Amino acid sequence: MTFFEKEMELLFGESEFLSADAVFSDRTLIGGIGGIDDKLLAKIQFVSTKVVDHYDALRLSIINKERGVIDTETFRFVSIIGKKNGTDPYIWDYNGNVSWYGFKPTELDRARISDMVSDYCSMYESHDLCCGMAMGGM
Repeated sequence: MTFFEKEMELLFGESEFLSADAVFSDRTLIGGIGGIDDKLLAKIQFVSTKVVDHYDALRLSIINKERGVIDTETFRFVSIIGKKNGTDPYIWDYNGNVSWYGFKPTELDRARISDMVSDYCSMYESHDLCCGMAMGGM
């Protein structure tokens, strides 16, 4: 497993909102949104929002298997867990050496990140919201 796959596993491996057959591949996780709709997938990726190779956020895409991407949201770590040691938290990929920069997230940090993504996914529990009604009609 890559560093990113291990981090995804720590964040979402025990998640109740993702199906058990979720797949981790480097910086990306994709899996069914369990119990909501068998046509929905969640794609979660580590992304850089400011500096190349400074992965400071997760991008969540909600995908309908028949209609494509229906929503995308970016969750910056600093917005969820705050600054760490005076800096915005991020994973740094420097010449192939990948690690959290300046700190290591606690179980509470990881739980807050996972809960934020899970809470967002829970908005799609209504079949009308994800499959029947256009997003602009909310």
